[in-house]
Amino acid sequence: MNKAEVRITIRFFGSLVDLVGDRYVKIDAGINQTIKDCIERLGVPHTEVYFITLRKDFVRFDRIVENGDTYFVYPECNLDIPKEYVLTPKYAGVPKFILDIHLGKLARLLRMLGISAEYGIVEDEMIVQKAVSENLIILTRDRGMLKKSEVVYGYVVRSDKPEEQLREVTLRYGLQRWFRPFTRCMECNGELISVSKSVILDQLPEKVKENYDEFAKCSKCGKVYWGGTHYENMNTFIEKFLENLSKGK
Repeated sequence: MNKAEVRITIRFFGSLVDLVGDRYVKIDAGINQTIKDCIERLGVPHTEVYFITLRKDFVRFDRIVENGDTYFVYPECNLDIPKEYVLTPKYAGVPKFILDIHLGKLARLLRMLGISAEYGIVEDEMIVQKAVSENLIILTRDRGMLKKSEVVYGYVVRSDKPEEQLREVTLRYGLQRWFRPFTRCMECNGELISVSKSVILDQLPEKVKENYDEFAKCSKCGKVYWGGTHYENMNTFIEKFLENLSKGK
């Protein structure tokens, strides 16, 4: 080991192990390097870290590591932590998300369940800017985006399968109590409002005019929604998803 380096051990807990691949990791760090730098070097964005301890004492991200240190790093949990040592605050209120360009299917699933999910911005910087200004949680598989210092709320989506991603995010943020299926536009995330058939009659295909009487319209983009096979398929998906969720699947 170089004289200009120190060697430390970091013990990760819970969901953080998914990001690192091991519970215990030894790492060589430079002089005057912070524990935040070391943790993020290992692929864990600061947004995933709730608190850190060193020899049973709480430490902050700016702690300068010393040779022989062993740090315990925890994800969000229900332990009673002194406010000044909570490194990433819990999100207050109904969770609202912004997703990177690679999570389009997850965005639509969240919208289907009534969860606000902004999507469509390509540039990382623009996503971060919108998240910060509008107090949104960033969902991404790009860890680098969440390492930006200005980001407060963010989660690295582990799975590459949309339904598993939905389960992940639902469990991580306790979304089930906020589910309001079919209250958001699948296309633009706008809120849906009930609309009289007579108002949108000229927008409807003939078969729809004949077979349906209840409609909703997006308050943002104007898209009109009605029941049908697609609606029934989504209902079936939701029922199965909730059933599996209750069984821990």
